Amino acid sequence: MSENNNEMFECLSQQLNMSPAQIKTAAQQGNAQQLMQNLDSDKAEKVNAILSDPEKAKALLNSPQAQALMKLLNKE
Repeated sequence: MSENNNEMFECLSQQLNMSPAQIKTAAQQGNAQQLMQNLDSDKAEKVNAILSDPEKAKALLNSPQAQALMKLLNKE
């Protein structure tokens, strides 16, 4: 895994209070609830607002960051 990917997972790990391995597993299994369980209420509310709005969700999934993450997760 490249250094940028390691940094991304470390950053997510700090934000979600999960190990990078737990994040990868939850993401590969499509388990959004597991990923969101440790978010503070403000961040969880923002994520839910995006996921419940099809246009916002589509924009998020089409972002370069999301595309890179999906590509990374599909390789492993």
